Amino acid sequence: MTKDIEKVSVVRCSDYGQVKVDRAVKKALDLIGFDFSKFHGKKVLIKPNVVGCFPNKQIAATTNPSVVEAVCKILKKNNCKIFIGDSPFTEPISSFKASGIDKVAKKYGKLVIFEQDKLMKIRDENAEILKEFEIANTIKEVDLIINIPKLKTHSLTKFTGAIKNIYGVIPGGLKQRIHLQAKGDKEFSAILIDIYKNINPCLTIMDGIIGMEGNGPTSGDIIKTKTILASKDGTALDIAVTRMIGLNPKEIYTIKNAIKQKMYPNFEFIPVGDKFPHFNFKIPSNQDIVKTKEMISHIFKEKPIVCDVKKCSKCQRCMKHCPTNSITMCPYPIINPKTCIRCFCCIEICPTDAMGFEKE
Repeated sequence: MTKDIEKVSVVRCSDYGQVKVDRAVKKALDLIGFDFSKFHGKKVLIKPNVVGCFPNKQIAATTNPSVVEAVCKILKKNNCKIFIGDSPFTEPISSFKASGIDKVAKKYGKLVIFEQDKLMKIRDENAEILKEFEIANTIKEVDLIINIPKLKTHSLTKFTGAIKNIYGVIPGGLKQRIHLQAKGDKEFSAILIDIYKNINPCLTIMDGIIGMEGNGPTSGDIIKTKTILASKDGTALDIAVTRMIGLNPKEIYTIKNAIKQKMYPNFEFIPVGDKFPHFNFKIPSNQDIVKTKEMISHIFKEKPIVCDVKKCSKCQRCMKHCPTNSITMCPYPIINPKTCIRCFCCIEICPTDAMGFEKE
């Protein structure tokens, strides 16, 4: 029996003008034959990359709102109920506001901050490392998940694309707990696959109009790549994009693991659409990766504290979101050092930047 060939479309788009982006996204989806009419009236979650507030690099660090809006317009025509959600590295509300995606969510549907949603456990005995983890309940309540990553290199995993972007379904500080289970980029990439398989978005659209090269995902250099890419298969898209920017897919552990676990069909890969452009992205050097690992190791030797009680609003978010119930209010947060696991949920969730680090 002949299997269908997975398609990856690439369409040129010179800038983020809404009319241009609308046309590029529609063309990219038409080229891969994605039919939204099958999901008429269904609930859809859009998962962009809202990594946080980075004023000088925002346009290259986060998914542009024009790409999200282009998808929302198509979904609205099919009477879909739209949810837009992510778990930013920095404070969620200000992160969505900085990205501009909060306005799109308000216009077309509902914004879901995963840290504020109910949590549900995912169990997978077939997972390589992460056999149990928690995600926002909304993710499992929707009928369709659309993944909209940003085209960027990454200091630890070399590349962040379709597979890596789904890591954002893990709420807030729970990411730090998962990081502690991985000893390096190989194990962390295996964990990314464990998560991706259980979320399994049925469509990926990559914002490659402006990307980031070098020491991404937030500290790299801005580069204009002027492309929108789409595929029903996230692994296929990651392979296409890594080739496009001058990386060897065989050297990207997420891709290697995906192919090993037969997440990507072993047959001819045929991109469709405009002729694939080629770029020579600056990639993180081995020294950059070593420095990143050293930085992570250094962070885990510090403990969270209330650095400025004047900023503390006593909202109790840190206490409510602490996975080990190590925080009590008296009247400001007090952290029990014996039970604290240094996940830093309290620092990420604090809306007033009252929390910080103290060296042990």
